[in-house]
Amino acid sequence: MNKIKKIILIILSCFLVICLYQWYIQSQNTYHFKETAFTQKALPKEFNGFTIGYFSDLNLSSKEDLNHLKEAVKDLNKKDVDLILFGGDIYSNDSFETDQVSQILKNIHSRYGKFAVLGEKDQGDSTNNTNLLTEAGFEVLHNELRYIYYKGSIIDLLGLENSGDCSGLISEDNKDHYKIALVHQPDYFTQIKESSVQLQLSGHTLGGYYKIPFIGGLETKEMGKKYVSGKHTNNGTTLLISNGFHKESNDQHRFMTYDEINIIKLKK
Repeated sequence: MNKIKKIILIILSCFLVICLYQWYIQSQNTYHFKETAFTQKALPKEFNGFTIGYFSDLNLSSKEDLNHLKEAVKDLNKKDVDLILFGGDIYSNDSFETDQVSQILKNIHSRYGKFAVLGEKDQGDSTNNTNLLTEAGFEVLHNELRYIYYKGSIIDLLGLENSGDCSGLISEDNKDHYKIALVHQPDYFTQIKESSVQLQLSGHTLGGYYKIPFIGGLETKEMGKKYVSGKHTNNGTTLLISNGFHKESNDQHRFMTYDEINIIKLKK
């Protein structure tokens, strides 16, 4: 009996140490790169190995966050990705230092373009936030389609705003193309998985803030209740939810949901 108690005590102690460690490091202003590969038959062979730098939910709230973002941009450029995508929500609350933020984002390098969609926070000041991103070299897509050309081949990028309806962007001409849907809120996957889209990239939920193994993220948001964190595949479509680059200003703690930038490699 004493031996069993010792084992239980050791297990509980280890769990407590892990919890405290996770709580500490995720309370710090840190982030990491999360690399994910997607292997899909529909991908044109020319795009095998094509890389995408995807980030979402900057949630900037102080000048200190700007320094944090500058360092992240330097690290992202070292990854030498082919395409840059931003999933929305520049600021946590009110905008500030817009010229400086635009200049920092302008320093992100990409060989085949920089595209963005707006998050629900951005839409409160849609014109100014669109202008900020445009000045930074991003093309902001408002329910629009763009072709990405690479080595003589094409994949489709669908930039969706408050919608999972792809029908107006898919026609006889491109129905067989490989398609990536960029939309801030992940629950639009319910609609998007019924279309001929192979990959959906979303953010919004910050991974549910507190993630418990086998349970998932605990905090949900409007249009982020069914799909909160991680990867989900259904009907040939995969959803990847980014944890986001930074926490919101009103919630400074996370557990098992690191601040992250996603590096995505497409594979045939």
